[in-house]
Amino acid sequence: MWLMSSPVASLMVGGLFVMGFLILSGLLMRGFILFDRGHTIKRLWLWGFPIALFLSISPLLVGEPLLTQFLPIYNGQNADAVVVLGRGKRLQPSRVSTAAVLMLTDRAPQIFVSGRKDAPIMATMLSQLGVESSKISGENCSSTTEENGQYTAQQLLPSGIQSIILVSDPLHLLRAQLVFRSLGFEVIPYPSPLPHQVSLHHRRLLAFRESLGFVAYALRGRYLPRPIATIDTTAAQ
Repeated sequence: MWLMSSPVASLMVGGLFVMGFLILSGLLMRGFILFDRGHTIKRLWLWGFPIALFLSISPLLVGEPLLTQFLPIYNGQNADAVVVLGRGKRLQPSRVSTAAVLMLTDRAPQIFVSGRKDAPIMATMLSQLGVESSKISGENCSSTTEENGQYTAQQLLPSGIQSIILVSDPLHLLRAQLVFRSLGFEVIPYPSPLPHQVSLHHRRLLAFRESLGFVAYALRGRYLPRPIATIDTTAAQ
C-alpha cells in the first residue's frame, strides 16, 4: 500500500527492479551468444522481456496507461461490420453489451464474433439483447489474437468488408488493432470496459501479459502489412 500511494517510491523500486532484470538478461544473453544457440530466445531476452517488464511495472501503474493512451477516440463513425473478439467468460458480458449498443444504433449492418468457445456464446447473448440473428456471423476456431485476425480476414475481406469497428477490452485493443490493420482492414477501435469485478491484481496481470504479447508480436512481424492470400492459417500461433 505504501508503494501504491507513493509515486516516487514506485518509480524507484520499479527502476531498481528493471535494472536488475536487465543485468540478468545481459548475463543470460552473453551465455547464449557464447554457446551460439537459441537465436529466437536471444531476441526475446534482449528486447521483449525487458521492454514488457518496464511497461508493466516501472512504475507500477505505467503498463496500463501506455497500452491504452495511443488508441484513437471513437467519434461515431460507421463501418462495414462490428467485430467482437472473445477473451474468456468473465469479459463476455461487457463486450457483448458494448457491441449490441453499436448494432442497435446502426453503426454497422452486421456483426462478426471471433473466438474459440466465446463466439457461439456471444452470438446467443447478442440475440438476447435484440440484435437480429440474420446480422450475426462469426468463427469459433481461433484461440489467439493472430488467429482472430486471420480467420476474420479470410471470411470478411473476400465479401468486400473493409472497415470494421473492433471491440475488445482496452488493454488488448492496441495489439488487436495493429494485427487486424496488418491484414488489410480499416480498423476503428472501440474499447469495452473491464468489469468492476476484475481486481487491481488481475488488471496488473493483464497489463503484464499484454506488454509481453505486444512486444512478442512486434518481434515476429505481425504488425507489418500482410496480404491475406499469402497467409497460411494452419501456421497461426
